Amino acid sequence: MTYTMLAIGPANPEADSAWLRTQAVSRVIRQPSQALAGKRLNNRMLGIGLDSLLLALRTLRPGVRGPYLANNPWIGAALRLTGRKNFVVTGIYAEPRSRSWWVLQKLIGHTKVVTLSKSEADAWTADGGDATPVLYGNSFGYPVKKVSKEFHIFVGGSSDRDEVLMSRLEREVLQAESGVRLTLAVGGEPGLTEVNGNAVHRPGLLSQAEFGELLSTASVAFIPIRNGIRAAGHMVMVGALECGIPVLISPAQGVREYILGPAIDALTVEGDILPQLRTLAADPRNGSAQVKTFWQDVYSLEAYTRRVAHVLADF
Repeated sequence: MTYTMLAIGPANPEADSAWLRTQAVSRVIRQPSQALAGKRLNNRMLGIGLDSLLLALRTLRPGVRGPYLANNPWIGAALRLTGRKNFVVTGIYAEPRSRSWWVLQKLIGHTKVVTLSKSEADAWTADGGDATPVLYGNSFGYPVKKVSKEFHIFVGGSSDRDEVLMSRLEREVLQAESGVRLTLAVGGEPGLTEVNGNAVHRPGLLSQAEFGELLSTASVAFIPIRNGIRAAGHMVMVGALECGIPVLISPAQGVREYILGPAIDALTVEGDILPQLRTLAADPRNGSAQVKTFWQDVYSLEAYTRRVAHVLADF
């Protein structure tokens, strides 16, 4: 059985080719979108919801046959609303008992789902669904890690980020000996704070290319995640590894199976954060070439598509 893959976003021939090479996917249809972070007018229903509906409507055209592989649960929800039943979904991205979880349970609760975390799959199955977890991977085309004169820490993304941990790290950086730079690419207003040769930079909203370019200048990446079961932080983690940069991540349930050393390490929450980041970056096993090879083998798009194709073959 082969699938028609449905995705939202700009044309991506390299990603499409990776899916087609698995032979589990015979065609990829993408819905272009101008919704920033999945929102229009700060509303997700006008963002990813509308884009998903437009994509689902395209499957009603003659010749656009299923079964379908929806790379977002809201595409699956839109398929169900337009009368489609022959589809598989990747991802849930919702906490149990939340409004999003309830809506998705109603619309795709009997559909096979490939989740990006074991805790998400376990919770979905406990509520009557049918979910199988796989490790996420991707290839963003980010630049290779650049040599930095400063010890540069990069924090990126916004979903489920732990504000307390970010504030702790910011204080540690500003109180450190000179030569530490912290980039907080988490949205919001741009800003720069400098104390005794240390700097905390908030670049504001960035395009994906700008995000990757800034990330590639870092010595180490830090991903502070609030404890929860839903998948979060995976894209930034994978992007950092693609650059050749090691990652320190807080051990939330939704990311625990991703902590595969030495390139990815779990934060000891009770301890100071800055020393842990220095230790990870200084580990001789975490040179950029070694980390990038690890990404290629485990967390690249090729590795991810192979894992998904293996699961689809069992459906």
